[in-house]
Formats: sequence, C-alpha cells, structure tokens
Amino acid sequence: MKPSAIILMLLLCVPASASQETSLVEATTAITLPVDSVTIYPDGLMAVKREGRLDVTEGVHKFVINLPDKAEKSSVLLSVSNATQGMVVYEDNPVFTLNVSSTGVQNFDLSYLMYNAASWSPMYDLHLENDRVLVKANAVVGNFAGEDLKDVRLKLVAGLPASEPYPLAKSSIQNQRYTEAAAAPAPAEEYMDYAAEAAPISSGELETMYIFELEDRSDLVMDKVIGFPLFEEESPLVRMYTWDAYNDQQGPVIEEIRANNTLASPWPSGSAMLYRDDEYVSTIEMPYTPAGTNASIEIGPSADLKVESKLADYNITENLKVIGSEGGNHTVRETVEAWTYKLSIKSNLDRTANLEVADSIPQEAVVTAVSLPPAESTATSLKWKLALAPRQKIAINYTYEVTTTESLDNIY
Repeated sequence: MKPSAIILMLLLCVPASASQETSLVEATTAITLPVDSVTIYPDGLMAVKREGRLDVTEGVHKFVINLPDKAEKSSVLLSVSNATQGMVVYEDNPVFTLNVSSTGVQNFDLSYLMYNAASWSPMYDLHLENDRVLVKANAVVGNFAGEDLKDVRLKLVAGLPASEPYPLAKSSIQNQRYTEAAAAPAPAEEYMDYAAEAAPISSGELETMYIFELEDRSDLVMDKVIGFPLFEEESPLVRMYTWDAYNDQQGPVIEEIRANNTLASPWPSGSAMLYRDDEYVSTIEMPYTPAGTNASIEIGPSADLKVESKLADYNITENLKVIGSEGGNHTVRETVEAWTYKLSIKSNLDRTANLEVADSIPQEAVVTAVSLPPAESTATSLKWKLALAPRQKIAINYTYEVTTTESLDNIY
C-alpha cells in the first residue's frame, strides 16, 4: 500500500467528536492576573481578589490560571465578561473552559482563599490625660502568602474570637475588668516598618465582624511584618477606683479607666502600651469594644486611696424556743450571730475620686444596720459607689446577722 493511502486511513479513524473539539477550542492560554485586593482575617485566612483585562476572540477557550502554592484550589472563582463557563479542571493550576460570546477586551475577575497566609493584629498607644485618652491604633500586618503583594487594597477583618460572647465591652458603666498584662518594653524598631499614612474608611459591619479598609493602596513584602496607621481618636474617659473589701481587707484599690469609643468602628482587642505624661507606664490588654460602648481598662494597684476593712464587733446570743406542730411541741435552740464591719477610706488626692466598694456577706445573712446605704445589693454582696472629695475621709459601718436553729428534742 502506498504511503499516501496509509495517512488517509489514519485520518478516517479519528473520532468525529475529537475532531470537532479541536476545531472549536483554541489553544490553551496560561495567564497570571495582578492582585487587586486582599482581605485578612484574625485567624490567618487571606481572601485574594485579582483583576485583569485580555483581548480574546469569540469562541471556546481554555485558560490555565497561575496561582500561588498556598491557594486553596477548590475555592477558586473566575468571572469573565461576555463569557460563560463550561468546565473547570482542578490540576496544579485550575484550567477553565470558557465560551466567549464576542471578540474584544474582556474583564477577568479571580478570587480564592489562602489559609495561614497572613496575620494582623492591632497595637495601641494610649496616652492618658485628665479626662480624656488619646487612642492611637496601628495595624501590624504579616504577609506569608509566598509572594510580594504590591499596590493592593488592604482590608482587615476585626471581630470577637469564636469562643467569646458578644460584646465583651458593655455599654453599661459596669464593664468587665480585664487583668493587667505584665509590663513589657516597646518592640525593637527592626521588628516592623511603619508605612506612610493611610487613613481608614469604614466598609461595613457584619454581625460581630467589622472590616477596616485602608484608603491608600499598600505594598506587603513577603515574609515581613509591617505596621500601618489604623485610626486615632481622643476619647472621653472616667477614672475609677475599685476595692474588693472582702478579699483585700487592707487594699490596695485598683485604678481603672473607662473610655468611651465614639468611633463608628469597634476597637479590636489587642496589646496596648499605656503612657501618662508621655512616660511609659505598662503594657495592658485592650478589650474588644464595639462602637458607642465603654472599655474598662485596668491600670493596676494604686496608692491614691488608703482603705481598710476591719471587724468592729461580734456578738452571739442564744434563745430556747418551743415550737408547736401536729406531732407535738418541739424545743429548739436559736443562735443569732451578729458581725459589724467598719470600712475606712481616705483619699490622698487633690481632686475628686470615684470609688466602687464591693463586700461579700453570707447567703443566709440579713443586713440589720448600715450607716450608708449601698447602691446595689444582692443576697451575697453589697456595693457602694462613692464620689470622694479631695483629701476626704469616710467610714461605712454595717451589721449583718445570721440565725441558725438546732433541735434539742434528742438532748432532753
């Protein structure tokens, strides 16, 4: 058989569907789209959006989308103007088959997720004044996505950890106190670079999450941590002192500041360096504080007020009583114990001081006398709210009784 006849027979054996696909699908094109924006979540998740434009002819095309190694392939979404998606093959890099309806420049929009690809946390400087606090917040951002991200829109998600109830900072003045973290020196300068000023704009609130979006585009260098200005606010505050007279009979009182967040955005939880008269005081933990609520920030023990709780008197009385019932008369011994406490408070300040005093009593106790009525009382606690004048001395005396009974029928 002549060679030309052999070639003809081979062509006739090619399946019709394969021949048709070859005529309809143009060559596969590999593309890399530039990053437009990244959204970083507190747990290290990075959501990436890429955009680009490409001149494409009408018909069916295959595109291989080049992605970083950390990209989650199953999360990849591609949208192309004037095109419908036919099939996606998830290989090392996904291959999209698209049917383009008109020839011309098409817009390509790509998005995907990357786990453990970034980090971000707020770092605060708190400058205390008499009745205000200057809150300066920087966003400390780390890029571990495996590539430099240049000229990108940066979005930072703030919210409560999944294990925490909402909100941690209450709108009431009775905010939860936070334990003071151990004092630590300011971070070394080589730890981070501070980027140029980038004022944040709010981009919305999703239940317990809030997204900060920096107004200016940013560069995120691979495997480097960079600080960006997040917000700055001068907030009104109330200085408070608290004293647990039951557990700390000799004091000291604990100094707190209760600062009001007047921004439209929350204050995310993070580390804060506290300054007074531009002198470093300590490093504390800033609580998550929704917009319009108060943050209670514990500064630590204070000698501004001298306090003491002392048992001033104790007495016990016993009475025998006969109690009648259907089964006959019963003799009981009733014991009444009475405790009288004196809470002494002295201000060492030349200004007014707000003090909250809390004391505990037994659940079965009954308060029978008190020189200054408490602002709040429960079955087991008393709380006073005091506004002390400069150098004022004050004493609070109160008495409670506990009554117990004991049957004497088996004794006599």
